[in-house]
Amino acid sequence: MSLRTRRLSRRTTLVTAALAVTLVGGGVAYAATAQPAIKTSTPRHADQVTNIDVLRQQIRNYYGDPLGTGTFAPDGSYAKEASGVAKAGTRWLAAVQDPRGQKHGSTKGTKKTKAIVMDVDDTTLTTWNYELASNWAYNPTTNAQFVTDQRFPATPGMVEMATKAAKAGYAIVFLTGRPAAQEAATLGNLTADGVGVDAGYPAPTTLSDGEDGLFTKPAVADYPDYLKAACAEDPNGSCTTIHYKSATRAHIESLGYDIVASFGDQYSDLKGGYADRTFKLPNPNYYLP
Repeated sequence: MSLRTRRLSRRTTLVTAALAVTLVGGGVAYAATAQPAIKTSTPRHADQVTNIDVLRQQIRNYYGDPLGTGTFAPDGSYAKEASGVAKAGTRWLAAVQDPRGQKHGSTKGTKKTKAIVMDVDDTTLTTWNYELASNWAYNPTTNAQFVTDQRFPATPGMVEMATKAAKAGYAIVFLTGRPAAQEAATLGNLTADGVGVDAGYPAPTTLSDGEDGLFTKPAVADYPDYLKAACAEDPNGSCTTIHYKSATRAHIESLGYDIVASFGDQYSDLKGGYADRTFKLPNPNYYLP
């Protein structure tokens, strides 16, 4: 998921369209109250809320990086939890083929290419170093530099999972909200181009229509027809995360693929269907509705 997109979503209030209600005879219009993007409970007392500085230290500890060096520990709680999700994905991918060679849940006589779809930020690449460098505050300039420099390491366990899937014949697809301008740097960071971190993932699969299997988010003016249709009712026609990702998965399946598993660190990465099963990677740093 795009760091640029997600920070703007999580650190700003979702401004809803104002609905004018005209009172009979009075002619007075009232605007609907803007609502926050994240819905949650309201504490009654301060001691029901974790102090923000204490919470930051808890997160550092969770990543096995209590001094905030920017490098998570391979034996820390985060690495163990992420690796556990990757292993669960591996088990599922191995189990979907029954002894008759028919895909789990498939229709007899229907042959589709099995595929996995993976988000990028904090699903296949971990952005912990940027969280600390930015003190959990998104800055488009510094974030773009991290992306361009390809500074993000692989998420624990995910390279092994994806490599086994590729060897088993799965199409490998990456689906990120990063903008199209960052596609080359994203591909280099995920695979290997000698710049920054080479995470070592298998190359994305060239799909049946010639697309390269790494989907970045285009500008609204460049939306393909399937995004225009899915997001026509979104503000200014700009896709929400759920609509962008679910419509892209639907497009992939329309090309003759069965998305056996979809991996993401946000629930919005995974909602909207078009995947046999979803896997949620841990991420305590931000939330995208």
